[in-house]
Amino acid sequence: MTPEQFNKHLAKMQMNIKKAVSSDIPKLAGNEAAHLFRKNFQEEGFFGKRWKDVNRRRVVEVKTKSGKVKYRTRAKGADGSRKILSGRTANLGRSIKVKVRVGGATVYSDLPYSKAHNEGTDNAGRGHKTKIPKRQFIGEHKVLYKAIKDKIETTLNKIFNT
Repeated sequence: MTPEQFNKHLAKMQMNIKKAVSSDIPKLAGNEAAHLFRKNFQEEGFFGKRWKDVNRRRVVEVKTKSGKVKYRTRAKGADGSRKILSGRTANLGRSIKVKVRVGGATVYSDLPYSKAHNEGTDNAGRGHKTKIPKRQFIGEHKVLYKAIKDKIETTLNKIFNT
């Protein structure tokens, strides 16, 4: 390789690194984070830590007219078996969005009740007397950092190995 070719190659690598840092990596990181946060909904927990079960799925004892005792969930039909935080619409899990900017990305949910579920609260509902336990689905975690680190390494390795 001649010195001129080497200089062109370095200039191209520098341009590719600049593009990766400013746009490609933030987009990859944001999308990976959103994917993992949505996966938390399917697994009903936050990276392996299970959420507290919801009251509607708790089993209660019910006496029939004949005096027999039956056990069923507090909710009827599909409500008794539906995943935690999925509700009838599953809007909360689908509300996770990514906003990419130069050099970074933000992953968020724009629903008004997402913060209450993610962090927990003692004053939810119309009368502000409903307690919602923390069922985190968005936030920092070592699994998230490792996944993003792997994406960054893959991207940079493609640049340096060309």
